[in-house]
Amino acid sequence: MPKSNTLRVCAAAVSCCSVLVLPASAAEVRIDGSYRMRLNADTNLTLDEQGFASGQKTWAEHRLRLTPKVVEIGERDAIEIQGSFDIVSGIVGGDVAADFRGYGLTDRSRRTGLRAEGFDFRSLFAQIRTGLGVVQIGQMPSQWGMGMVANSGNGENTTDFGDARYGDIVDGALFATRPLVGFLGPKSEFAQELAVALAAELVYRDRFAQLVVKNGGGLQLGDVAWQGVAALVWDPGERTRAGFYLARRVQSFAAAAGNLHLWVYDAHLRHSRTLESGMVLSLEGEAAQIYGGTNHAPNLSAPGQTRISQQGAVLRGGVARGQIEAELEGGYASGDANPFDGQANNFQMNRDFKVGLVLFDEVLMFQSQNAARRLSDPRLSGAPPQGIDLLPTEGAVSNALYLKPTLRYRPRLFGGGLRLVGSVLFARAPQPALDAYQALVSSAAKNAFGHDASRNYGVELDGAIGYQAKLSRALGFEAGVQAGVLFPGDAFTRADGSKMPPAYATKLRATFTF
Repeated sequence: MPKSNTLRVCAAAVSCCSVLVLPASAAEVRIDGSYRMRLNADTNLTLDEQGFASGQKTWAEHRLRLTPKVVEIGERDAIEIQGSFDIVSGIVGGDVAADFRGYGLTDRSRRTGLRAEGFDFRSLFAQIRTGLGVVQIGQMPSQWGMGMVANSGNGENTTDFGDARYGDIVDGALFATRPLVGFLGPKSEFAQELAVALAAELVYRDRFAQLVVKNGGGLQLGDVAWQGVAALVWDPGERTRAGFYLARRVQSFAAAAGNLHLWVYDAHLRHSRTLESGMVLSLEGEAAQIYGGTNHAPNLSAPGQTRISQQGAVLRGGVARGQIEAELEGGYASGDANPFDGQANNFQMNRDFKVGLVLFDEVLMFQSQNAARRLSDPRLSGAPPQGIDLLPTEGAVSNALYLKPTLRYRPRLFGGGLRLVGSVLFARAPQPALDAYQALVSSAAKNAFGHDASRNYGVELDGAIGYQAKLSRALGFEAGVQAGVLFPGDAFTRADGSKMPPAYATKLRATFTF
């Protein structure tokens, strides 16, 4: 069910009130970007009691992203125009996933890496810095806090495992300022540390809305989602930040398929300090509450309005000294024990917020897509139930309570560019991990294989070895391998009582940044 991953505010614009000092009338034109290549090898997952499989075992994908920028600094104002385009993107060889009747991540089911479909216009916006604050206008990415709710999907090598690739994109305007400077004066430290941002947005694309969709050979208007956002950020330095945002979203789904209205409350805190011993302690957290309603929902027993109440939180603590860093992350995303009643309680974290390689990104993603495929079978009903397009998680963390200790080590070999990461993921479901299709046809809480739904997702082990280097002043290179294995818990028990076998995922990675 929808949560407002979509409700976003650009915290980066808030922090931009601290203007980088450059010579007057200086101007700069540059094109940044990256090229990534991935070779993947995963388990060909069996997704239900009938043996339907994900179909994707080995495949290669790539992406070329360009980010042109024009920056001009005057005596008082600064103007930056920035765009972002994926020139080519997608699978170029190997297996494609099964066709889930178009539900979920369709790019896993097509080879678009060398076709025109691989082109993606992401953003084009202007940012103006003045003495009053910062104004952004145009089509822009958005990021808030840890990216649990709103995530730009930008950057390379921003996660230990997996890749950020989608991103939340909005059309609109944002204004950020430090309102107390005029009252307390520019010498007040508190006035300089407190910022407010206001934004009016039309969602171009996110997990639950897409403004422009392809229909046959052309384009047409899709989901129309409007957002108003207000954010308050206290930013006393690089080591500390605290903020809160409030967002209101009103959405009309394509083809007169209902509406959605939400309130989102999200708080974020980050702090770190260095001890006299040289040890660095860090703590970061984000928590969100979503309220609202929708009549676009897989709700067969109560076809009217569905009430939304969803909660999510992440807390991450770290200790670093020298070449070693230890981290403990815990997360919670509320679940829904009945997808067909008048309540929608399953919180979905942003699909670019990565927690491991296998459980959420592969197993639960494909199982949820398969549930939507089965519910849309015309032999089950004359037309697909409204709202089943929101059942696939698309790799997002949902209905989960997890704990993830991680250890990172940078040996002094090869100029310090080598990096080793090991992680263990323990995950359970707050509500029984039921399958929507099985719940409908059996009128009982059943998992994807038709067994009684349980809560233990199991244990996942992930490891990565990577090497980063600067090839020139502007060109960087990263290569490595990531691998993970999930040892399933009783949430994946088959109908005959046996457990689903372990599931694997491996990625060979190469990335150039420029």
